[in-house]
Amino acid sequence: MNNSNVNIWHGPNGLIIPNSAKEPSDVVPYANYLTDKQKKQIVSAFQIEAYDMAAEYAWKKAMTKLKETISTLGMEFIGEMLGRNDISDSSILENVLTDFNTIQLAEQLGVIGNTASLKLKQANELIAHYFSKDSDQEIDYTDAFVIVKSSIQYILGEQDISIALEFSKFRDRLVGESLKIYDPQVVQLVNSPLFYLRTVNTILLNSIKNEIGAKLEHSLANLNTIIEPIWENLGEVDKWNIGTAYRDVTAAGNLISASGLKNALLKVNGFDYVPENLRSVTFKNLAKELLETHFSFNNFYNEPPIARKLANLGTTIPAPALVDCIQAYLAVYLGNSYGVSREAHRIAYEQLSNITEDRWIYYFSKVLQDDEIILYKINNSSQIKRLNELLVNNDLNDFIDLPKDIQNLYDAIIKNNSSKARNIALSLAEKLRKSK
Repeated sequence: MNNSNVNIWHGPNGLIIPNSAKEPSDVVPYANYLTDKQKKQIVSAFQIEAYDMAAEYAWKKAMTKLKETISTLGMEFIGEMLGRNDISDSSILENVLTDFNTIQLAEQLGVIGNTASLKLKQANELIAHYFSKDSDQEIDYTDAFVIVKSSIQYILGEQDISIALEFSKFRDRLVGESLKIYDPQVVQLVNSPLFYLRTVNTILLNSIKNEIGAKLEHSLANLNTIIEPIWENLGEVDKWNIGTAYRDVTAAGNLISASGLKNALLKVNGFDYVPENLRSVTFKNLAKELLETHFSFNNFYNEPPIARKLANLGTTIPAPALVDCIQAYLAVYLGNSYGVSREAHRIAYEQLSNITEDRWIYYFSKVLQDDEIILYKINNSSQIKRLNELLVNNDLNDFIDLPKDIQNLYDAIIKNNSSKARNIALSLAEKLRKSK
């Protein structure tokens, strides 16, 4: 099988809609996926000022199309990418994918590009706010138009968005061949950003935990081939995932997988990332649920019980779950441009205040630079002020020797210089995004 000339996948960034298209009647005709009747319904909704109807209709059509596109790779693979073992090919799509993780997966799989992902996440936040129980106003023309335009430009404008062939072929190679370090595609992977390394890591670990025979042998061989050159560029979460996989296969008595993962971890002195017990899994799962709830409908209403449940697991967060929990708590604590869920915000503040200084230094030194979600959360004066208060009130205001860009961001937050902090955070987030 000679596919070594296949490139790493990239997603499209949507149709080019002229800047002169400033009315619904100018934009809607680009929705090639919709029927003429459906297009007229959207335009008519704007004409009668039913902005909520227009936005919701276009968004639901777009998300349905995007979910159906992703599902062509199979529900089991979706579960693999989401890190959820409870998802199988018999799982119902709508019960598995939220709009937020649909957009994340679409970007990761090359269905959409990074600009499309950014715009769609912004539209999702608008939808989640205006259609929640906590919204104190109805959606206006401007925001409805943004949602409809993004839905059309990046999803509904294409008759058929297909998963990149390159991705499918590369995934097949990872579990179907034992690749060499000098293979052109491996060379390209080794020099790829975290985004691609994380995807490959997920695919290989899922195969190592679930496959038998040749696929298992190839997956173990490929992990052992690439782990040394990519280890320093892997995120902390990804390193913990490898250590967790080793623990799981060892506990299951899977000797072949355990031996292969042990060899890989030995090459990089990676046994510090092997969890001691199953407690961390519970923390990680609830942190993931809290984060997904934060980006879903009625988030301000639905966040408190999940935040409370996570907090009740204990005041000491296991090391393997630390990154996930900090991210989830920070997302809830910082809120969005519309505010915070008061009770969930209080719980998040209490839990973040319990985290020790050395763990915060670890987060700022090793994690924040790769945390796109939190970098985009450092977005306005209110959110920056909240982060400032968290750090200052807990005497976490004298960190030094952080990575240069992170140190500048941290200093701006401590000084409550919102414009500088926002610019640095957005620059770091965009740099991270463009590296994909």
